Amino acid sequence: MATTENPNEYAFINRATGPYAIAYWIMFLGALILPLTLFIKKLASKFWYVILVAFGMKSGMYLERFVIIITSFHRDYNTEYWNTNLIESASYGIGILFLQGIIIAMLILGIFEIIKRKKTGYNTIYSK
Repeated sequence: MATTENPNEYAFINRATGPYAIAYWIMFLGALILPLTLFIKKLASKFWYVILVAFGMKSGMYLERFVIIITSFHRDYNTEYWNTNLIESASYGIGILFLQGIIIAMLILGIFEIIKRKKTGYNTIYSK
């Protein structure tokens, strides 16, 4: 009796050894190994290394957005709403990125403000 193959069983192997193996391993290692290197204080104190780690961690998201936008350009079978779908997906992606940036900026500014208040609060109490 012949058994049918389940493609979900070999999804990891196909991704890791298929035609896009380099992109898969960059995303995989960027999300798994790079954040753990920040436990090394010498590396974690370097601004550009932290930026590299942040982009390495988000490389999967960036690659996925790139693939979605590129495939929407080359869609031959759906010509009815091509322009509106492309504009909507691009504006949604840009909007989400701006929203994430605003939230991160507000959180960082809040943390810096709390640290600043703690430093000046202790200095004024003990200086009297």
